[in-house]
Amino acid sequence: MPRSYELDSLKSVEQDAFERKQRAWETYADLRERCKDAHDAMETAWQERVSAREEMNFEYENMQRIRDQSRQVWDEYGRIRDSNNYEIERLRAEADSEHQQMIDCFERASECYQFGDKAEAPYWSQQGHEHKERRDELNEEVRRLCEEVKSAKQDAEWRGPKTDVSAFHRSKADFESAKARHEAAQSEFKRLKAERDQAKAEFDSAQAAYIRAKEAFRRKLEEVKTSNQREREKVLDKAGVRYSERKDAKIVKKSDGTTQVYHGGVGSGDGYGHGHTALDRFGRKTYDRGAFEEHGGQNFTDDGKGVTIYDRNARPGHEVMGIEGRSNLRGQSYKQNKHPEEVGHITQFYDDGVRVSRSTTDNIHETRVHWTDERLPAGHPDYHKKPED
Repeated sequence: MPRSYELDSLKSVEQDAFERKQRAWETYADLRERCKDAHDAMETAWQERVSAREEMNFEYENMQRIRDQSRQVWDEYGRIRDSNNYEIERLRAEADSEHQQMIDCFERASECYQFGDKAEAPYWSQQGHEHKERRDELNEEVRRLCEEVKSAKQDAEWRGPKTDVSAFHRSKADFESAKARHEAAQSEFKRLKAERDQAKAEFDSAQAAYIRAKEAFRRKLEEVKTSNQREREKVLDKAGVRYSERKDAKIVKKSDGTTQVYHGGVGSGDGYGHGHTALDRFGRKTYDRGAFEEHGGQNFTDDGKGVTIYDRNARPGHEVMGIEGRSNLRGQSYKQNKHPEEVGHITQFYDDGVRVSRSTTDNIHETRVHWTDERLPAGHPDYHKKPED
């Protein structure tokens, strides 16, 4: 049957669409896997970030607890210091007053001795000693209070835990690093996810285009099959092939416009014992041999419509390499001086060096059918013997 160039074009379009779809799928599948790996990496980075944050929070709370403990100790020291300092200032002021009164009393006692008032001198001298004793008592109390403040400070320094912020700062740095890694992994995942979604959209589009191209090819193929089947039945009708032989019948259209139909062979239409019907380019039957019937001129039609004088399939399994000669079957002029009665002479050559020649004198029957085996030297007994195949 004639080749459908439109069908070939649709098949090419379908193939191109299929290849585009496959390329789009490969791109999408690759991005899908990379996106999955990026998601796993992001989840791992998130877990590391959470763990680092928990460690940082623990170190921060531990730092705050130590600070609170230290603050309590120093607050206690502060209360002692402030209370004692207030008392120390009061006592020092009182001690200064006693000291001044002591001086005053001793000066009065001295004046009394100088001016002869010896009865008054002991009194003021006694008063001076009392103020001195009171001053010394006050100074002793100030010393004691100062020592208490000093001791409280030493105790606070010993009891108050030192706040070490290095562990917190290390954990904070670890958290910031984990946070940066997670954000980078998250950004990479989002980027790949966007590319994956775009690739998926492109694949869906390519797949839809492929399905459309496939359906267009399928519809056209059905049309061509239907048309070819109609054409096949038309040829088989013209050839008069029986219905029982039509399924395996082989139709060969030649470049010269003739049609050769092989039917009824064993295993296939052109198998062993096949029949052969030839139609000219106008659809007229020029040769008709039934399955397992003898070859020969009796099979040419005698309706005056022409004759088939060569057969490319006379030797199944061997390819015809060329044909020489001509006939006036189709209005061509033909002249043969050696055999002027002939109106046509054709020689066909096979791929193994064998050739067969046929002539016709009436455009109906074959004459001078002879074989030549050019593989053998001229004069050899088998030089003109018909091959066994």
